[in-house]
Amino acid sequence: MLKRIDHIGVVVHDLLRAKKFLESLGLNLEFERELPERNVKAAFYRVGDGARIELIEPTTSEARRRRLGDRVGDKARIEHIAVEVDDSITEIMQTLRGLGVEFVAPQPVAIDGNLNAFSRPDTSEGIQFQLVERDAATA
Repeated sequence: MLKRIDHIGVVVHDLLRAKKFLESLGLNLEFERELPERNVKAAFYRVGDGARIELIEPTTSEARRRRLGDRVGDKARIEHIAVEVDDSITEIMQTLRGLGVEFVAPQPVAIDGNLNAFSRPDTSEGIQFQLVERDAATA
């Protein structure tokens, strides 16, 4: 059902500083994007031969508070683990619903040509999972 880790999403206060840190570790920027409708900027770094680290910077104070909390000094936190699925994302969502997992949206959403579904952390043992069906979104 779950094929491999696609990426780990890390919410950061300062995207530029976080990027510099990953680059100092020898990681190369794969791509960046801004999602104004979601109030975020993001940068993706490939790790090894498959998985990526997604750095996410909220662009509004409300988005920052919602994703990082109110504590001063928190620089980053792991927000979600994205897992590529090896079957139909809608079928996997149905299977997981049978286990009590609920999703942020009732249907998968298209992002960068992929279909994605985000679990509600309180129904998946406190972890937000992002299911990714690669190249499945139609234009």
